[in-house]
Amino acid sequence: MTEPLHFACGWVIRPDTDFDAIMTTAADSGCELVAVAPISMTQQGFAVMTFAIRTLEEAHLVNFIRQYPPEMGLTHWYGVPAHYWEQGTPLYVELIPEDIREQWLAGLNAYGQHNDAQRKKLGAP
Repeated sequence: MTEPLHFACGWVIRPDTDFDAIMTTAADSGCELVAVAPISMTQQGFAVMTFAIRTLEEAHLVNFIRQYPPEMGLTHWYGVPAHYWEQGTPLYVELIPEDIREQWLAGLNAYGQHNDAQRKKLGAP
């Protein structure tokens, strides 16, 4: 049996992100997506969430990446060991209790808005 491949991506959080759609797109592409906590800040002042993927073929990851425009920021993936992916948590947002889900999504949206403002400030795309 083929050993799974593991990849990670430091994703600059975007506002109004549909995490359920990202999870579904990953699954439909043959990938298992998780978020690896905690959110970190880059030297440029961007809030970053790290995603990790487990898949049987690199082509599945490529297919997942192609589902999103480059400005979504899901383009730079790098190989990681299996234990890195294993420490992540799937983002099945609908399973989070509603009151916690609303607060969590509002917090991520605030990070995304901050990142958009930071992008404009720095003149970044």
